[in-house]
Amino acid sequence: MLNKKIMIIGGTGALGKTLLSRYVKDNDIIVFSRDEHKHYSLKKRYPNVNFIVGNVKDKSSLQRAVNLHKPEIIINAAALKHVPICETNIYESVKVNIIGHQNLIDCVLEAPYDLESLIFISTDKACNPLNVYGMCKFISERLYVDFSINQNRTKVVITRYGNVLESTGSVIPFFKSLLGNKGNDSLPITDHGMTRFLMTLGEAVELIHWANEHPDSHGKIVVPKMKSLRITDLAKALSRHIIGEEIQLREVGKRPGEKVHESMISPEESIRTVEFEDYYMITNDVKSNTEWIYSSADHTLEHDAVMPFLKDRGVL
Repeated sequence: MLNKKIMIIGGTGALGKTLLSRYVKDNDIIVFSRDEHKHYSLKKRYPNVNFIVGNVKDKSSLQRAVNLHKPEIIINAAALKHVPICETNIYESVKVNIIGHQNLIDCVLEAPYDLESLIFISTDKACNPLNVYGMCKFISERLYVDFSINQNRTKVVITRYGNVLESTGSVIPFFKSLLGNKGNDSLPITDHGMTRFLMTLGEAVELIHWANEHPDSHGKIVVPKMKSLRITDLAKALSRHIIGEEIQLREVGKRPGEKVHESMISPEESIRTVEFEDYYMITNDVKSNTEWIYSSADHTLEHDAVMPFLKDRGVL
């Protein structure tokens, strides 16, 4: 993206800030977010960026921002994303993670000009969803796909990926905070068999960039090829690095809506999937009669490879 006017919705979050730093030099950036305090802090660092306080649940605030600034590209990274919070605040998740996206789609559809791209950030939890967050994201994926089918004014790009290393509220900052407390003699593990796809914020931005630039991505779901980690291996590697020894792991049981393994592509989606060097693209047409699954259970790093993986990505 070069010399574009880009609106980043949820631009004060971990991914939003990474997108901002990636594109701010060569583009005109508008950050739309409900977090007033983060707006204030980021404005000091990026005085030439337009910061707008608003909420995706409020269509009028979105519409004002779109019509005033006329962005050529909109990246929607806004979400209520913590699984346990969404499980106990179901309607709030629906308002942010479904209605908020429909509000944006309506604003793009009703805009008095043609946008180049509308980019939606989804999650592996939308694949065969079990929890409220995943169900909402799955429905939102369908909203964007449906919007892409019924218009050709704006390119619609959908990306789906796993847990982002050290993003707000993720397991790595949580483990680090516990390991930094000298009173802790163990780390809580929900399930000793649990695996998760993990990627860096930089890799997430590269996924978005590749998906937007690809000429055939309109209305399709782009998925990165990633490695997964056993959460026990992750916890052991962090404890060896921070306190010099492997700390005891205490299994506390799965939280409501939590899976042992995550999937990025379901068997039903696999027959509609096209493979590229570093990515997959889920299309709307059947490409094969052979089903397969892209699961975190099948792509786990060996125990000895976890520490180098984390060091290579700047976590350690």
